[in-house]
Amino acid sequence: MSAKTWGIVGAVVVLAVAGTTTALLLRGGGTSDYTALPTCDKLAGAVQGKPTFHVAQNVTHAAPFHGLDPAYTNIRCETADGVTFVEVDLYQKSTMDPLTTNQYPDKQVHDGAWRARDIFGHNQLTTLTPDIAYGSLDFAASTCTVEQVKNNAEVMLTVPMAKGTAPGASAAVCKQIAEQQMPKVMGAAL
Repeated sequence: MSAKTWGIVGAVVVLAVAGTTTALLLRGGGTSDYTALPTCDKLAGAVQGKPTFHVAQNVTHAAPFHGLDPAYTNIRCETADGVTFVEVDLYQKSTMDPLTTNQYPDKQVHDGAWRARDIFGHNQLTTLTPDIAYGSLDFAASTCTVEQVKNNAEVMLTVPMAKGTAPGASAAVCKQIAEQQMPKVMGAAL
């Protein structure tokens, strides 16, 4: 091949790598683990109506359980009535399944991103994208819960449905919350 052909091939490869890297960065496809939990004030500022939150749970270092290291940190910020809340879970590598508090059946150490995705896969919600799910976790569909996973983080937002929302319309309203409000919450959480 001529030098000109090699130059064109090289330019195409450089552009392809740059495009892939940019796409991963824009989508949040980096592999860095999140380590710092947000404050309740920061999370409240991202929720519609900016509710007053208090810390309902704050795990900065989970104690060993059954001799296993839970390897996660967590903050749950909620309103006084407990109806509106945001929960942020950050997972690190461990052999402990947080759902069962026992060792994973495969007895392997799993990294934080794998663990967050595994927890996300157990929700009972409707999938919006591979990283976002939404729906109601209560029988009367009186709340909307949106869950999103990114790297080693799992973030959950639960808000009450507006009074008078018809049961058939609640799914559409919740989807809209997932699309419009969850990006703001993720920005505040991570």
